[in-house]
Amino acid sequence: MKLNLKTYSFKLGILMLSLGTVHLLFYRGVPDFLGLTLRHIIEIYVFLAALNITHFIGLRWLFKKWAKYAGLLFTALSMVKMGVAIIFLFPYIFPSTDQSIPMVLNFMVVYFSTLTFEVIFIAKKMTKI
Repeated sequence: MKLNLKTYSFKLGILMLSLGTVHLLFYRGVPDFLGLTLRHIIEIYVFLAALNITHFIGLRWLFKKWAKYAGLLFTALSMVKMGVAIIFLFPYIFPSTDQSIPMVLNFMVVYFSTLTFEVIFIAKKMTKI
């Protein structure tokens, strides 16, 4: 299975720009709806972009080594990715503030959007085996 990092990065970038544009339009149009500062929104996108690229590079390496266990490796590495995402959210959740729930909700929308993209991208590549 050939997982092309350039193709993945480009498509992930397009997704993140699209989501970010919608996010910023909500932020500018209805700032009380999001309940976040612009810095928080940028932190979410930068962290998730770095996390997704790192996850993809790890998957490429593992798939080359153990292609037979691709599904299991994807699931295991996705659990690690989720753990890192939860660790990222800890400073925003504890102590609880007015921005805790909006931060987590905004983070999860972007996280699950990128996860869906990643599953579709890798599933298409795996069916070409």
